[in-house]
Amino acid sequence: MTARFPEQLLLDSADIAAVAPPLADIVEMVEHTYRMDGRGEVEVPVKAGVHPDRPHSFLHAMPAWVAGEKALGMKWISYYPGNAERGFPDSSGLIVLNDPEHGLPVAIMEGMWITFVRTAACGAVAARHCARRDPVRLGLVGCGGLGMWSLRVLSVLFPTLEDVFVASRTPASREKFCAVMAEEGSWTLNPVDTAEDAVRGMDIVVSSIPQGSERPLKADWWTPGMLAIPLDVLTAWEDEAFEILDLLVADNDAGLRAAAAQRRPDLELPGDFTSFGDIVLGNRPGRNGDRDRIMAIPTGLGSVDMPLAWSIYRRARAAGVGRTIDLLS
Repeated sequence: MTARFPEQLLLDSADIAAVAPPLADIVEMVEHTYRMDGRGEVEVPVKAGVHPDRPHSFLHAMPAWVAGEKALGMKWISYYPGNAERGFPDSSGLIVLNDPEHGLPVAIMEGMWITFVRTAACGAVAARHCARRDPVRLGLVGCGGLGMWSLRVLSVLFPTLEDVFVASRTPASREKFCAVMAEEGSWTLNPVDTAEDAVRGMDIVVSSIPQGSERPLKADWWTPGMLAIPLDVLTAWEDEAFEILDLLVADNDAGLRAAAAQRRPDLELPGDFTSFGDIVLGNRPGRNGDRDRIMAIPTGLGSVDMPLAWSIYRRARAAGVGRTIDLLS
């Protein structure tokens, strides 16, 4: 008997949002993935990328196999800064899921919804272990999708958050952000004119700004005890900030150093770092004292995409969401 090839389920961002797990569950899923990574149960290579002749642009292939979750697949993501001027998004992504029993593709999914949410969840996992207890003041430098989801996810973990300071390139963008997000929570949202106002005196600072040659965040704004979460990886903070760190936390040492070699070859990273896996497993502390200056960098690993993507795929199949195509027969 001839085997019937599997169909592929197509899911757009609206389909994904309709069936996604609650944010608290996504944070737990991401933390569990880091735990598996720390135990060596994840295969995730350093990103393979190409860099077309547009300044700061890239396309990354991000395959991953998470054995404990039977989650296999790849994300293909692009970044073209300045696309907004054409009416296009700066970033786009697709996720392909392959069944680990036979390796054939079973789903093709829009990739940015998952990218935004899981990246924010990665930052939240770092904050759970590295921020001072009961943070109150959050600074957001950059108020696109990552800033929006960071506020949502951090608020799930930290109901103590009261004051949110929002800096961005234009007054219109931060005013719009604050107006939209004011409908979602009881925080006090403060659009501020300078990045310094969203950094100095904060408990947590999340940056998510486009790549460029300028490093707008200054080391002398860094209040003792603050946790910095640069979701832009190495874009925002000046070199001197890395010199005053008490602790550098990263989800992937090789990935971080590869990014530094490509984007900031003159930057000297600390020789020692703590991995997210070691922290969530309890092998190393996320904070030694209330005055520690800590930077926690999620570099973007395909392994944290895959369990969430597979959960959404299974939920969509159960709910009859999405449509199928047959690419293989």
